Amino acid sequence: MPSFSKGGGFRTPFGSNEYLRSTKGVKKESYTVAASTVPNETIDGVVQKMLKPGEIMAKITSGGESGKVGPFMAGVTDGRQTLANIVGINDTWLPWQLMEHDNEIAVTYDATAVQAWCFERDAAGARIVLTNTTAAALVAQKGMGVTFK
Repeated sequence: MPSFSKGGGFRTPFGSNEYLRSTKGVKKESYTVAASTVPNETIDGVVQKMLKPGEIMAKITSGGESGKVGPFMAGVTDGRQTLANIVGINDTWLPWQLMEHDNEIAVTYDATAVQAWCFERDAAGARIVLTNTTAAALVAQKGMGVTFK
């Protein structure tokens, strides 16, 4: 006979993130994300590397991962902290794969998005809502057609 156990408490919310206002006319480009650039997170007591759609991605311009991309992040010195190196908004959800190896991702460079649903990383590696400064740099980036509504 089936049975259920009570208890266990609340679980951390887990899943993909929607960041687009509309899917009409969305354009994407493929990049390789360097697993080493995605900060560890603890989810329900388990250490993971998780990349969510809506994270701002930037080119790595120095070091061993040069030529790949990683989350735009304050406080790093590999190029990902530079507004001019932003390539777009991540569209691929990787809930654990970056624990094992680098991965191919789709990065949106032409779309209408919601700023409050997009993220960048602070110096500690925590996800924060996309700041006005970073959003303005993304909109102004040559070759991109990102707008926020």
